[in-house]
Parts: sequence; structure tokens; C-alpha cells
Amino acid sequence: MLKIERTGLFDRTLDELAMRYEGIDVFVEQRIVFFSKNPNDSRLDNHPLRKSMEGRWAFSVNDDIRIVYRWLGKMTVRLLVIGTHEAVYKKSS
Repeated sequence: MLKIERTGLFDRTLDELAMRYEGIDVFVEQRIVFFSKNPNDSRLDNHPLRKSMEGRWAFSVNDDIRIVYRWLGKMTVRLLVIGTHEAVYKKSS
């Protein structure tokens, strides 16, 4: 199982999402568990990012919400930010 670290930005944006979308925080935590057990789980659409975001990866929470992260080692990742597709790629670039 992967070790998951979180940034302050990730926690703050998750709190903001939870205030707007009831129950999204529970769903996000479930997705993080899926990811920690198997990053290649097909439900996650896990993929490397390119261009200005090279070196980062992202996986889907739902159709619009993404989690952007960076590998810190073979078994450790740091969750950088969570949000809508448009907002995440704007904040992380």
C-alpha cells in the first residue's frame, strides 16, 4: 500500500469542496483508499501530466473533480491539490 502525504493546499481545497458538495469528502477518501491500494485501478483514470505540469500525475474522483499529486519515491506520494478539472490545472501550473 502507498504512503499518502497531503499538502495544506490539498486539505483546504477539500474542505472548500465539502462545503459546496455534500458527501464529497467521504467519496474523496474512498478514492484515495482505492489509489493507495492500487494506483492503476481503472476507476481512477490515473495518468501523468504533460507540458507545464510534467512530473505530476492526476487521478479522477468523478467526472469533473481531479486530484493532482507527485511521486516522492517508489511507495510514497504527496497529494498537491483537488478540485474541478479547470481549477486544478489552473492552480497547479
